[in-house]
Amino acid sequence: MPTAVIWGASGGIGAALVGGLKARGWTVYGAARDESRVPAEADGVVSFDAGSSYSIQQALFNLAQQADGLDLVVYAAGLMHPAALDKVESAAWEQVMTANFTGAQWTAVGSLPLLNPGAHLMFIGAYVDRITLPRMGAYVAAKSALETWAKVLAKENRKHRVTLVHMPAVDTPFWANVPFNLPAGALTSDQAASAMLDWHDAGQSGTLDIEHG
Repeated sequence: MPTAVIWGASGGIGAALVGGLKARGWTVYGAARDESRVPAEADGVVSFDAGSSYSIQQALFNLAQQADGLDLVVYAAGLMHPAALDKVESAAWEQVMTANFTGAQWTAVGSLPLLNPGAHLMFIGAYVDRITLPRMGAYVAAKSALETWAKVLAKENRKHRVTLVHMPAVDTPFWANVPFNLPAGALTSDQAASAMLDWHDAGQSGTLDIEHG
């Protein structure tokens, strides 16, 4: 039975990925700051804080004790603090960069020794050219960094699959912090998760472009 870990399993898409993978017969571990919000069907739960390298190391140690290797690692954590660039506070900037980008680096690098041959790492990005809008600067910077970083990660780890997901608007609680209205045709969490899992099942890697419904 293949095994996956979802970093950010308490969020809308992360939780949907847990449910979708279980429905497809996977063993699934959920990692989240708030363990109580990880779906109950997860086979195991570990706590992590994207801003704490120690908590990530501890989560990876706990995963290594429970899982006999990983076949899929998804970084689905994210955070939004809308503010103009000349108004954003340093703490908020760091939180956005950490949740959306730096956490991906440390969870991915830490996961490498646990990966089974041909394992797949997936990262939820964004159509950054579509969201270069006022009060979105920190978030756009983080997602832009994630995109170029993922390309380097793929080149350095050719024995594994790496996918950067261009995610459109998804109707989740995350959207409450976005400084504009949810677009018509926004996806549900289940639709977004299904598109990602179909991509994985098809053996794909690279860039996954998901469009609105």
